[in-house]
Amino acid sequence: DQAQLIKYDGQQLAHDILPVVDNLERALQVEVKDENGKQLKQGVSMVLEHLNKALKDNGVEAIDDTGKKFDPKFNQAVQTVPADKSHPADTVAKVLQKGYRLKDRVLRPAMVVVAQ
Repeated sequence: DQAQLIKYDGQQLAHDILPVVDNLERALQVEVKDENGKQLKQGVSMVLEHLNKALKDNGVEAIDDTGKKFDPKFNQAVQTVPADKSHPADTVAKVLQKGYRLKDRVLRPAMVVVAQ
């Protein structure tokens, strides 16, 4: 039991931070044209980099299965698209929201579009 506690220490904190990461990534997708907006966007980017590094340093990794076979242990299918040459059947065509894992435990499955 003690080993499990140590292995997954920080799981709740990591889980609580993931929506913050999502919001920072969405903020960076907004197109800006003026200098003030560009500087603000650069600051947001720096915060996100530090946050991602802290998560990685503590064993939290993003689940990016784009192009890989759909796996319900790591992915949650929220939409399907017809399979084609670039997206064979039962593969992840697009990630709508990143998933994350802490070591071997899924904190949040990735929300994905699956080719069928």
